[in-house]
Amino acid sequence: MRIVGVIAEYNPLHNGHIYHLEQAKRKTGAAYCVVVMSGNFVQRGEPACTDKFTRAQWALEAGADLVVELPTVFALSPAERFAEGGVRLLKNMGLITDLAFGAEQGDIGKLSQLAEFLAEEPPEFKRYLQYHLREGDSYPKARFEALRDMGADGDVLSDLVKPNNILAVEYLRSLKKLAPHIQPVPVERVGGGYNDDYLTGEYSSATAIRNAILEGNHQVLSAMPLFVSGAMQFDPQFPLTANDIGPMLLYAFRNMSAETIRKLPDVKEGLENSLLRAAASCPDAESFFEAVKTKRYTMARVKRIAMNGLLGISNDLVQDMYASDDNLYIRVLGLRRDARALLSAMSSISKTPIIMRHSDLLKCTPAAQASLNVDALSTDVLSYALKKPLHRDSEAAIIL
Repeated sequence: MRIVGVIAEYNPLHNGHIYHLEQAKRKTGAAYCVVVMSGNFVQRGEPACTDKFTRAQWALEAGADLVVELPTVFALSPAERFAEGGVRLLKNMGLITDLAFGAEQGDIGKLSQLAEFLAEEPPEFKRYLQYHLREGDSYPKARFEALRDMGADGDVLSDLVKPNNILAVEYLRSLKKLAPHIQPVPVERVGGGYNDDYLTGEYSSATAIRNAILEGNHQVLSAMPLFVSGAMQFDPQFPLTANDIGPMLLYAFRNMSAETIRKLPDVKEGLENSLLRAAASCPDAESFFEAVKTKRYTMARVKRIAMNGLLGISNDLVQDMYASDDNLYIRVLGLRRDARALLSAMSSISKTPIIMRHSDLLKCTPAAQASLNVDALSTDVLSYALKKPLHRDSEAAIIL
């Protein structure tokens, strides 16, 4: 029996995501689809458009059979760690046969060649990479320039800068290292580009959809299924933005010492001083991010660091979570009733604790419990921003 895994954010879920889920099942012939979904914060370093349990229910209505949470520690990470966290979770479930992911490049051969090259990192590539990092380039930019210095084919360079391809390559690298038995299944992206900020009809990007909702553009309704568009278009509390949690964010950083900030993931080269100065002088989240952003520290990286600080995610916790599979957990957010057999089979095969209720935390290591506490805090932060109670982490998963 084939069971396909998908790593997603659904921020918000739109028609392109439904197409992806349909293609994942069609291409693999899978009996079940398991979605590993970012929780209340997403990889771009922002709060999700709404809480994780609402988005998990959307995923179930769109065709997923089981939705589990990608721990916040993994979700608020650069592409390499984001992909590795998702793949490790799928591997530890013990049942996943395929991983379906979106890509601008649908040719698995070309994606695999690029992944293998980047995994090997020849000495010449490393020299060029270090040179551009010393020049102050961000890691993605330095990697691009290093490949260009080596005379990489223009098509390769073009593929590498496309957002879905970046993650696709990282998924392939993680599969080769951690789970070579799981088959990669690229699903070519349809419609607007990942970062397009304008609507492109039925298949528009999540970025364009969020912008259109904030602008009150009713044309966005055609880009989402009805069970999503109603809440997102007509409930004034959606979508959430970084500025909705701005007061909490600034308060958190104004109460941190430079030493504490220095212990956050990916803080280097005195960035803690810039963060402290910006927190003391900026009136909102967006101006805070702009004040810290540099050529070396991209906006997404600054935002991820900021959200890690807000939620108390230390570099030590990140290292613990990546150091050992013993610290993983499978936090179930939602399940279809007719997929109970899938969860039962997973429970009998997987050695990783499956979290269905608060008492299940006792099965977890101290590092896993610390990570689960971060996940729960993220729900409290969103609840405060929305000014309403949410389905809490201590409550049972959503059953559809």
